[in-house]
Amino acid sequence: MTHFWRWFGKLPLLGLAASLAAQPPAPFESYGDDEETAEEARMPFDEKVARRACTMCHAFVEPNMLTRRNWVEQILPRMSVRLGVAKPDYSSSPEGELIRAKKIYTDRPLVPVEWWPAIERYYLTNAPTQPLPQDPRAPIELGLAGLRTETPRFRTRDPATTLVKISPARRQIFVGDDKEQALFILDARGAFVERLDAKNVPVDLVETDRGLYVTCVGSFLPSEIHRAELLFFPRAGESFGERQVILKELPRSVQAEFADFNGDGRTDFALCMFGNLTGRFSWFENLGEDRYREHVLSQETGAMYCAARDFNQDGKMDLAVLMAQHLESLVLLKGDGQGNFSGDTVFQKPPVYGHSFMETVDFNRDGRLDFLVVNGDNGEYDSPTKKYHALRLYLATPGGDYEEKLLYPLNGAYRALARDLDQDGDLDIAVISYFPDYAQSPRESFVLLENRGGLNFAPFTFRECISGRWLVMDVNDLDGDGDLDVVLGSYIHGPGPVPRFLMDIWERQGPSVQILRNSRKDPAAP
Repeated sequence: MTHFWRWFGKLPLLGLAASLAAQPPAPFESYGDDEETAEEARMPFDEKVARRACTMCHAFVEPNMLTRRNWVEQILPRMSVRLGVAKPDYSSSPEGELIRAKKIYTDRPLVPVEWWPAIERYYLTNAPTQPLPQDPRAPIELGLAGLRTETPRFRTRDPATTLVKISPARRQIFVGDDKEQALFILDARGAFVERLDAKNVPVDLVETDRGLYVTCVGSFLPSEIHRAELLFFPRAGESFGERQVILKELPRSVQAEFADFNGDGRTDFALCMFGNLTGRFSWFENLGEDRYREHVLSQETGAMYCAARDFNQDGKMDLAVLMAQHLESLVLLKGDGQGNFSGDTVFQKPPVYGHSFMETVDFNRDGRLDFLVVNGDNGEYDSPTKKYHALRLYLATPGGDYEEKLLYPLNGAYRALARDLDQDGDLDIAVISYFPDYAQSPRESFVLLENRGGLNFAPFTFRECISGRWLVMDVNDLDGDGDLDVVLGSYIHGPGPVPRFLMDIWERQGPSVQILRNSRKDPAAP
């Protein structure tokens, strides 16, 4: 069994003595013939062994969560290799020998081999031929009151935007691009200002007085080759100097979060090293003079996004981390102010959920931080829409727990930000989908959920919502007029099928960046 004690239930204190180097994930433990529970005794044999095998490494996946075709072509073959009842075909991957060397897959069966026909039979008998439909929701209406669509002149060939970040202080947009491996700076109109060569794929940016910290993923598509980096671009007058490498040769890394975790007055950072088959989540202690010591908090793959806040209001910095891959969970790590953390699971979902983003926000203005979470990653393999893709809001309770209070069904939901866009005193939600249902509901590409009170929302979009394939989004005051603008970034050649006519349009004229300018304070263009 994967060592879930690192994430589920109470965690031990992990801190200064943690390993400084990445290690391979802990090996699975084989199934032990434990005493049968009363619940298992009532189950048919096929279901019982499927549940036992499945829950050795993640939450149970019900057969109806995927189509029969997905089970046949994708999941069961992968599961058989993970459980050691089939041998991995290393020749099928260009990184096969690297994967073999890392000893990721077991060389012995982890369950009785005679179970396997029963496991296959259980899933193939009970899986639907068509995906389950999403729950009903209000129609997404055209028209964004107070927001004006602007397409900047800036465009890269075959847009591959991996980062957009609004700088209110500079009134500029930072744009990362996979193909160009560069960070572009645009003005408030979206016109080109400057190019910073990253020589890697920028996916996250933190602006400080000293300069820009840029997380680079190394490879946009899954890879076990450690090419990710954390870069620093120092301020040089109104511009920025050449890149400086803070960390290199990392698993695919997607986000850095800066805070003082051990109370020494220096700014440390946590780093989500999502990886692929291997990865980890760590915080890096600032030793001064641009030197850092790594403290590994988890050797698990899938760290997607983290937030450093004082969640329990004890004056010490905590960490929340959203895990994807097999864990599909949100974990709250409570800090002791000295760099040690113990944690609890806010939720855990089955590994097919595809969590992609979360943010912390006091949504109901009660003084406690809540979690806005989206799950809709549908790019690992050719897969139809999924009933459980959605935006969810988890509200903090006075006792320190979190309750799911909002579920908005949305195919392919990929990022959501809660902001008061209409300036009426409550929080609206802007959400993008990278895997919308283009055939039935293309307006899912971008949705603005206007807050009508009582956790009731009215969904709207803009007429040109499918003019790009929106992978990233930011919301902030771009033009300094006191209201909040939206910037979208398009990555057109990502995983997952799209209609050919749309791809033709995107390749010919699709924007790299789209601005939704808020005109409530200043109706005139800047």
